[in-house]
Amino acid sequence: MSYIIASDLNQALQILRDSKGQARVIAGATDLFLQTLPAELVDLAELYETTQLEESGGLLSIGSAVTHASAARSLLIRSKAAALAEACAMIGSPQVRNIGTIGGNVANAAPAADAAVALVALGAKAVITDIEGQTREEAVEELYAGYNRSVIDSSSEIIGRLVFKPCAAGEGSAFMRFAPRRALALPLVNVAARIRVSGRRIEAVRMVAAPVKPAPTRLFETEALLQEIIPGHEIWAKVEEAAASEVEVRGSILRCSGQYRRHLVGTLAERVLKEAYQRACASDGGET
Repeated sequence: MSYIIASDLNQALQILRDSKGQARVIAGATDLFLQTLPAELVDLAELYETTQLEESGGLLSIGSAVTHASAARSLLIRSKAAALAEACAMIGSPQVRNIGTIGGNVANAAPAADAAVALVALGAKAVITDIEGQTREEAVEELYAGYNRSVIDSSSEIIGRLVFKPCAAGEGSAFMRFAPRRALALPLVNVAARIRVSGRRIEAVRMVAAPVKPAPTRLFETEALLQEIIPGHEIWAKVEEAAASEVEVRGSILRCSGQYRRHLVGTLAERVLKEAYQRACASDGGET
């Protein structure tokens, strides 16, 4: 097996073209040894194109090789995409966060990947370039081909960056998870939300939970409860009930029952929506 550190995106794509399907791109590679090793590895972790984090043209752009630790510390992400900062701060251990990447969290296609759940709630798209030089954008939730299977072919395609509109005045986001341990444990449930308000009235909401289906899953029925209203105690109670009843989840002898996981979805949904709502109201200059 050979290992190449690419100097720029064009070189990485050329290596993939020349390898004819025998090479694979990596960045943090924290899950690499859980899988079959390819003949050739192409490391993207030092590419300028994949390591930048900036706000430009009305979008927040996060390079696919930006690490979880960098994202969690970033003042830009913490102020304009709090859900993503919170998700990245909970992934793995300090060692994993220091080397694991945003793009890898998406491309690995785990159904409850923390960063991916937050990105879906934020409305993020992946900017993907293939070996023919063609670039396209795909919503993060559309990149799942099944449980732990991505539509991204890492032998012929590269996620360059993730882009989405940052939270502006009157918007807020939040992320929470529940796991057996505070670190080094996969979540039994994780939930993220993004809310926009005018005054105290909710104008728009995106609510995402996992693991529900192979991909982070929008809870459309729960979102509908909050459209164009000023929420109070009764509404938050209905949100918890609606989120729990909307999902179809699997139980596991090793992890937890489906009934317990459904309960966790409802509980976290209420808490996350409340937190995102409070942040949105605070950024709008109002009180919750």
